Amino acid sequence: MTLDNNNQTAERIFSVSDYIKIVNEGLKGFWSKIIGEVSEVNFGPTGHVYFTLKDEKDESIIDCVIWRWVYSLYGIKLREGMKIIASGCPNLHSKYGFKFIAEVIELVGEGSLKKEYERLKKKLEKEGLFAVERKKMIPDFPTRIGLITAEQGAAIHDFLNNLGHYGYKIKFLDSRVEGQAAVQDLVSAVDYFNKKQDIDVLVIIRGGGSLESLQGFNNEMLVRKIAACRFPVICGIGHDKDVPLVSLVADKAVSTPTAVTNILDESWNRAINTIAFLERDMIYKYQEMLRKTEYYLDASSDKINRQFNIVFQKFERLISWFKNKLTDIDYNIKNTKRFFIDYQNFLFERFRKCIDDKKNFLGTAEKQLKIFNPERQLKFGYSIVYSDGKVIKSVKQAKTGKRVDIRVFDGKIISKVENVNKF
Repeated sequence: MTLDNNNQTAERIFSVSDYIKIVNEGLKGFWSKIIGEVSEVNFGPTGHVYFTLKDEKDESIIDCVIWRWVYSLYGIKLREGMKIIASGCPNLHSKYGFKFIAEVIELVGEGSLKKEYERLKKKLEKEGLFAVERKKMIPDFPTRIGLITAEQGAAIHDFLNNLGHYGYKIKFLDSRVEGQAAVQDLVSAVDYFNKKQDIDVLVIIRGGGSLESLQGFNNEMLVRKIAACRFPVICGIGHDKDVPLVSLVADKAVSTPTAVTNILDESWNRAINTIAFLERDMIYKYQEMLRKTEYYLDASSDKINRQFNIVFQKFERLISWFKNKLTDIDYNIKNTKRFFIDYQNFLFERFRKCIDDKKNFLGTAEKQLKIFNPERQLKFGYSIVYSDGKVIKSVKQAKTGKRVDIRVFDGKIISKVENVNKF
């Protein structure tokens, strides 16, 4: 609902719910980041988390809520006294009043981030997520590449400029890669490829950064999503000191996008080098074979000449024999042709006689049918009697008082049975 000016707002009377809707429409434009100390953390029956952020200077407070799925996404366990940054916008609830809706939460200070990093690293390491034996091999000659990074970042340009020309088919998904706010994009992108795309390997890249800027890549849910991928994952994420947890769980991890291209190109480059070596080896062996063949031809030349006359004589005899056989074949073909012509005439004659016999038979049968046709007899004074559509052949079929139809030559007589006499 929108209003034209302040006068209309002052003059109009709103219901409580309508006014709350107007306020919330305006509050959507106040997306902000708030830093403060967590206090009064409460977990609702549906899993949503209600907490208060307190200002260190004058102890000003603001009530906040983070929805259950958002809270589980970032993996930060809110505790009283913890210093965080909450990103979101305010909202006025019709029953519970004013609250700040936190869409993103992140720890403040390198010390807190480092402590959380080490805690999560030990937990996942204990579960075996970083173990070498669970890592998948990068396939040889990959062609279908899934790529996750920021479309406007420098990493994608480094990657594409250094990737070899081996017919790669790249499926790219744009994602934020900076800070805690990138978690949702990254998790959604990994889910998209793992559920819907047929790829050989998934690549996640971004440039270097501090522990704070790489928070999104130290997220527990993202680490577990990568560990559960159907295909190998390569991470090329730069870092100052601590290796991001997604790099530890990835099947292959390097620190730059260019290094990722080297991994993808490795088997192709090796194949090209092998082909070049085989090509040189084939040329050498071919030349050696030519030399040996030349020597063999020279040594065999005299022997071939001596054998040529013998072969020629045998060939002449074979030609003579072949000509005789051709003459025999020609004679047999002509004889066979005459036989088929005679037999054809015989068959045609027999077929014609058979047809004439059948015509005579059918003519005789037609005459007999005409003679014995019951309707023909009606012309001589005979008739046919029907009752209920059936021909009456015996007095047993005729009932007194029942209608009968008498068929004569030129029509039908409808009658009624008055009496039945048996012979």
